[in-house]
Amino acid sequence: MKTKLKMLPLFVLFLAVLALSLSTLRLPASAQGTPYQTPTPNANGEIIFKVRPGDGCISISLLTNVPIETIKSLNNLDDNCTLMENQEIILGRVEPVVLTQTAEPTPTIPPEMVTPSPTPSPGTATICVVLFHDKDGNGMRTEGEDYLYGGEISVSNRSGSVSETGTTVAGNPEDVTPRCFEKLPPDSYNVTVAIPDGFNATTSTNYALEVKAGEDATIDFGAQESAPSAGVVEPDSARRSPVLAIVGGLVLYAVFIVWAHQRFIGVPPLLPH
Repeated sequence: MKTKLKMLPLFVLFLAVLALSLSTLRLPASAQGTPYQTPTPNANGEIIFKVRPGDGCISISLLTNVPIETIKSLNNLDDNCTLMENQEIILGRVEPVVLTQTAEPTPTIPPEMVTPSPTPSPGTATICVVLFHDKDGNGMRTEGEDYLYGGEISVSNRSGSVSETGTTVAGNPEDVTPRCFEKLPPDSYNVTVAIPDGFNATTSTNYALEVKAGEDATIDFGAQESAPSAGVVEPDSARRSPVLAIVGGLVLYAVFIVWAHQRFIGVPPLLPH
């Protein structure tokens, strides 16, 4: 019993020293009763903690409830979890919140304030017609083949509302504007041309086409000059007839000479063999 009483003062002294040591030990704020508020994530979704004097991985872990290994991994720290004062470390990452702007409703305009748009007028088309001098007769207008005057043109549509006529113009295609029929309603058309005297058609003289609003169509008709009558070849019998007449005349003359010598002289003339 006396031994226990002797040990009691030593035990009380030990408790006093332990209490004094705990009083001088720096505890995290949360351990001291101050609640820790998690910082707001930045624009990248990172939760940042700024290291204070005396902070270490253990005290930060106790304060923020973030495991030490997570702190090391997020900040690439060494095994000793070495930190520096005022260092900003990452405690966690969250997905950044993307704010979607809600479209505002389109205001409704009262009908009495709406100005109606004018109804567009229907479009028209243009058909131009040329008659070219098809010198080589190949049915296609090539360089050096000018326009011919005098071709009588007729343009009519399928519905019968259009029936126009005109005459082709002459001149260099680079300088002359073809005969055109403008402001034609969109429709199917039939275009014909009458070839002037002295020429023969080298293309079809009738052409059917359909034009739409805003279109400009040009139709080429070809004609070649007719061959002159002096160029007609005479038959061989007609070319040989003057020669036959001369030969016949010589034969008759020889017969007359022979007859005259026999009649008046009595000696036949010496004829060449």
